[in-house]
Amino acid sequence: MIIDIHSHIVDPSLSKYMATEPNPNAFNVSWLLDQQQEAGVDLTVINHPSVVERTLEKSPAALLKVVQAYDEFVAGLTQTHKGRLAALAVTYPFGGEPFLKELERSVKHLGLKGVMVNPRYVNEFLDSPRAVPFLELACELDIPVYIHPPMEAIGAEHMREFRLVEMVGRPCETTLGLARLIYYGVLERLPKLKIVAAHLGGGIMMLPGRLNYGYEGKYDISFGVWGPDYLKTTPSEYLKRVYVDTVSFHPPAVRCAIDTVGVDHVMLGSDFPPVPMPLKSSVDTVKALGLSAADEAKVLGGNAARVFKI
Repeated sequence: MIIDIHSHIVDPSLSKYMATEPNPNAFNVSWLLDQQQEAGVDLTVINHPSVVERTLEKSPAALLKVVQAYDEFVAGLTQTHKGRLAALAVTYPFGGEPFLKELERSVKHLGLKGVMVNPRYVNEFLDSPRAVPFLELACELDIPVYIHPPMEAIGAEHMREFRLVEMVGRPCETTLGLARLIYYGVLERLPKLKIVAAHLGGGIMMLPGRLNYGYEGKYDISFGVWGPDYLKTTPSEYLKRVYVDTVSFHPPAVRCAIDTVGVDHVMLGSDFPPVPMPLKSSVDTVKALGLSAADEAKVLGGNAARVFKI
């Protein structure tokens, strides 16, 4: 079974809360299903976290209604296209009890397979104490927390041309968010937390050596300021607990992730739609790795079936 864990479908009724100019492909479920058949993909996991990012200025009650509406929308699609689509919930990780209850409802009653969130909302990251109840609930429900970068990355004002926010800024945002989850001790305190990171985790698969030498040199003031020490082992050991999707369109980058966190922690992703690369190209990226048949099957679907309980 081939499972694509990274796909975005927009609820037309909530499109005003998405990107300024929503990509029409993100509304086109029929096209996604056609591409599935052409690429040999059996099932696609859908979500779109921007619906929360774009509505933070609303009142908590209004934001909760948007979250509920999107959860209902994707749950409906999974019923209409049973066996072809699965879905993840959206939430505001710092929203408190009403959002926790909605996440629990989305999993237990709507059948959603996890939750997708940004690593940062305005100036608050997932390592914030306010996110603890959300992360603890994810552990209790035994669902993956899928981290996807926000539309507007840190430093976006320097990346307006050439889509550099998309190509460079957003992967860097994910890299920072994951590093903070490690260094601030979130993965140490919550050993059952299952983190899945979009786009191969940004650039973090290249950085375990740097993360380790920074940690090992924490008392050397020539390295600069250090914070409280929350860790019981090296950062690279915590990184091995993170799962990533293969969205990169670059086989050597996927190979780096496999070598860094292990083949059991890498899963097929496409970002299709709205990313206009043919779905088949994402499958071909995995097939170009030269993995054994058993390992290729894990990346193409076996790992996803296990992590998302499909």
